Amino acid sequence: MISFEEASKELEKIVSRLEKGDVGLEEGTALFEKGLELVKTCSSMLENAKGKITVIKNELDKIVEDNFSDK
Repeated sequence: MISFEEASKELEKIVSRLEKGDVGLEEGTALFEKGLELVKTCSSMLENAKGKITVIKNELDKIVEDNFSDK
């Protein structure tokens, strides 16, 4: 599986190629499709990381509440 950093770098290269405008229709379409897949991959990875961070934060909040709240 590709890492977030690798996907981001590959996406940057694709955007750069498309912005130059020196690719034909077929290659441009293929690059656009690949870029879209990379965007989906990055978005999914970010959502997954966000979920993990939320779980960790909630666990930490509970620990702090259990150990440091007035009883």
